[in-house]
Amino acid sequence: MRALPCSNRRALLLGGGALALAALLPRGSRAAILSSDLPADLPADIHFDVHVAGSKVGHHTLTFTQGPGADELTVRVDVRMRVRLFFVTVFDYTQQTEEVWRGDRLVRFTSTTLDGDNRDAVTAIQGLDGLDVESLRFGGRRLPADTWPSTAFWRLDAVGRTEFLDAARGDIRKVAIAEQEAEFIDARERRHLARRFHVDTSRDFDVWYSVTGAWLKLQWSGFGMTADYRRIA
Repeated sequence: MRALPCSNRRALLLGGGALALAALLPRGSRAAILSSDLPADLPADIHFDVHVAGSKVGHHTLTFTQGPGADELTVRVDVRMRVRLFFVTVFDYTQQTEEVWRGDRLVRFTSTTLDGDNRDAVTAIQGLDGLDVESLRFGGRRLPADTWPSTAFWRLDAVGRTEFLDAARGDIRKVAIAEQEAEFIDARERRHLARRFHVDTSRDFDVWYSVTGAWLKLQWSGFGMTADYRRIA
């Protein structure tokens, strides 16, 4: 049986990343998510286990490497989820993306997404006059040079943005972000005081970050289930 269709499901997986703690850090800073045992300019890898109804159904990981240029950072995101109900697959989603950054500017982006039987692919390259995007769903278009992909939420300064290049579809995803009350949550095998942000988009979700900006948790509800992203590393 095919997974349940949903043209907006990609909005649930904006991910890839952290909302900025703009009140604490200057724009463009990544200091709060750096690991003390890594080079000063290399963020720590992030790994979430995804749970539905108490059972692990997949993962969401981000890995960070230097290059390919001397002043560039490559971010690879891997998302895999499969939810079964009475031996029937009701949600089947995989996505692999790669971002190449030079400072605050996205240089290159690629993604491949499988949503049930539906396949999407997006590529973007920074040109002289803007970000040139090609997608299976929408074809070619040119976006402003400072456009970021929806997987860029790992960056602390993403909170100041109101729209992103949808990593799966290749169109523009508008968002509105509001901070909620702080609360204590469990992540990475200990208790954290966390700042919570609500992201209003085509399918709302919530994200939690430590007071220093580390991405700790994500949660969305829909299609009769609630998915919890629990950071384990």
